[in-house]
Amino acid sequence: MKTESRQQKLIEVFQSEKVLGIGMVKEIIGTASRMTVFRQLKSLGYYSSYSHAGKYYTLGSIPVFDRNGLWSYGGIYFSKHGNLMETIPVLVKRSEAGYFASELEELLNVFVHNAVGKLFGLGRLLREQIGDQYLYLSPELAQSQFISRKAILIKGSSESVTITDSHGQEIIEHFETFLSVLNEKQRRLYLGFESIRLGHGGDVRMASIAGINIKTVSRGRQELLSKQIDLDRIRRKGAGRPALKKTKS
Repeated sequence: MKTESRQQKLIEVFQSEKVLGIGMVKEIIGTASRMTVFRQLKSLGYYSSYSHAGKYYTLGSIPVFDRNGLWSYGGIYFSKHGNLMETIPVLVKRSEAGYFASELEELLNVFVHNAVGKLFGLGRLLREQIGDQYLYLSPELAQSQFISRKAILIKGSSESVTITDSHGQEIIEHFETFLSVLNEKQRRLYLGFESIRLGHGGDVRMASIAGINIKTVSRGRQELLSKQIDLDRIRRKGAGRPALKKTKS
């Protein structure tokens, strides 16, 4: 079969099947050479999957990418930005408040921990620890993204909101100042109360906001629910008004 005929046949199969593995491409164009396969694909314009170790391909004219530049077919995922290592920095840079690894996994439908670790090591992502999680940030926008994320968490909303840097920073400072005047038990009970108010996922959210271990929030919540709180020991020893000294008459 002539090269032109094989190429046309490859196009027809792609249009029918949408996604092909390298074995099928080799069979269609009649070669065992990977180099020949990629030469043919390059001449047509193609995308490699970012899932399945990049083993699947589609022609550039086939995907209808969503607003994040992602497209899937039959459980195989593609990005117009390239492979996973190229896609993650683009998504993080476009975000208002960075991404936790769990959020990236939900968005991309693949395991990302190894990729974000490598990207951090290469300096292509920055990260800040919030509670027991890392928030991944764009090097160019890290400060504003971190402020926005803290403000979103403090507001108790998982939805993206528009916050100016100064407003977000002010909310964070007020919250941290408030926590700083409480003793350990008061902080634990307050964060436990907020966790109860938020409902499912409240322990994780409040631990992230306060930058403490999730077990501390859980303990405060459980103490409140049990209603077994030693009210006489809520205040720090020595707190409150000092006792009046007796004076000689």
